[in-house]
Amino acid sequence: MLLLNPSQIVAALTVDLVVGDPHGWPHIARCAGVLSAAYERWLTRHFSRNLLLGLIFWILVVGTVLAGYVIIRFICSLISPIATYVFDTLIIYQAVAARDLHKHAKTVLQALVSGDLSVARQRLSYLVGRDTRDLDAPEISRATIESVAESLVDGIVAPLFWAVVAGAPGALVYRTANTLDSMVGHRTPAYEKFGKTSARIDDLLNWVPARICALIICFFRLPASWPKVQREAAAHASPNAGWPEAAMAHALGVRLGGTNFYDGEAVQGPIFNVSGRAATISDIKSSLSRIWLVVFVTAGVLCLLLALISPGGGSLSRRDVRTQPGVLTPGTDLKIARPEGAEDIRSAVSCLRTNRLVTTFYRPFSIPNPADAGCNSDLAEYSNTPARNASRSDAGGPTLHHSARPDSRTRTRTKCPFRAGSFSVVNYLTPARGVTKSTALERTK
Repeated sequence: MLLLNPSQIVAALTVDLVVGDPHGWPHIARCAGVLSAAYERWLTRHFSRNLLLGLIFWILVVGTVLAGYVIIRFICSLISPIATYVFDTLIIYQAVAARDLHKHAKTVLQALVSGDLSVARQRLSYLVGRDTRDLDAPEISRATIESVAESLVDGIVAPLFWAVVAGAPGALVYRTANTLDSMVGHRTPAYEKFGKTSARIDDLLNWVPARICALIICFFRLPASWPKVQREAAAHASPNAGWPEAAMAHALGVRLGGTNFYDGEAVQGPIFNVSGRAATISDIKSSLSRIWLVVFVTAGVLCLLLALISPGGGSLSRRDVRTQPGVLTPGTDLKIARPEGAEDIRSAVSCLRTNRLVTTFYRPFSIPNPADAGCNSDLAEYSNTPARNASRSDAGGPTLHHSARPDSRTRTRTKCPFRAGSFSVVNYLTPARGVTKSTALERTK
C-alpha cells in the first residue's frame, strides 16, 4: 500500500474531470480489447473452448499489458522520477471513468427532458445491455439509474481501491480484468466455459469495492437502510451488482430492478426497495449528483488512508527519526552522522568519493598543498586565525585570499591531522548545526 502517492489520486481525478476520455486517444480498455480479440482468435483456432483455455487467455492478456507497463515505466525511470510519476498518474487516470459516466447518463437525461424517447432509447443502449427499443420514460429512467449505480463500482471505486492496494499496476490490472469480463464474461454457449475465469476474477476484484460503494451511496440513510440493502443485494444473481443498485434505490426512495429483456427474452431480477415509487427524470438528476459524492468521498478517504500509512503521515519510522531537524545520530553504517536532509540522494552521493567519506567544513575554492604528501586532501582543517595564516605563509605554504567576503579574511590549509578511513562528518554539517572543527577532531582521536 506504499506504492502510491496521495497526490497521484488527486491528479488522476483532476485530469479525468477536466479531460475525460477523448475519442481516439490510446486507452487501457481499447488496448485490452484489441489483445482480447487477437488472443481469443488465436487460441480458439488451435484449442477447444474450456475453463483452462479461458484461464490461459486471461493470463496472456493481463501479462502482455503488464509487460508493456513495465517496459514503458523502466524507460520513464531512465528519463526522470517525474516521468515515472506522470506515467503512473496517467495509468490511474485511464482506469477511472467518472466524467464519461456522467456525460453518457446526462445525454439520456437531456433526451428525456426534451421528450424524444427514440433518442433516449438509442443513447441508453450505450449504457446497458438490455433491449431498449420498447422502453417508456419510467423504464428508461430506471435503466439509467441502475447503470449509473453499477458503473460507480467499475468506473470509480474499484480502480481507486486497487490503485491504493497495489499502485498503478493494481489499477491497470483491474481495468484490464474488467474489460475482459465485458468482452468474454457472457453466459452464452460460446463463452459459458471460456469466459468463466474472466467473470469470476472480475467478481473477486469487485467484491470489496462494491460494498464500499454501497456504504457511500446510502451513507446519509445508513442506519435505517443498510439492513435492507444487505438483504436485497444477496438476492441478486451477481455477488456485487446488487449492492450499489440496492443502495441507490433506498438512497433515492425509488423502486429499481425487476423484469428486463435481453435479445427478446424476459429475465426476472430482484426488486430493490419494493415500497419505493417509480423512477422519474428528477431521480436521474439525483443519481448524477451521487457520482460526485462517490468520487470525492472515495478520493478523500483513500488519500487520508495513504497519508496515515505512509512514512511521513503517521508515527515516525526509524528513517524519519534520524532525519529530524537538530538530531545527529549515527546512521546504519555507524560511521556517518546523518543530520536533517541527510537522506537526500544527491547529498549522499556527493559524500562518497572513491569508496571513502570526505569532510569539508568550508571550502569555496581548493588549492592543493604539495607539502602535505600522503595526506588525504579531502580531509583537511581550515584556519581563520591571522597568526596561523602568517606562520603558514612564512613556511612557504600556499595561502588562499578570499577577498570577496566582507571581512576579507584569509583562509589557509594546514596539515591533515588524521588519515583517510578515520571518523568523518558528512560534508554538509556546518558549525551552525552544532558540529565544530574541534568536536570533529576529538572524534578522530
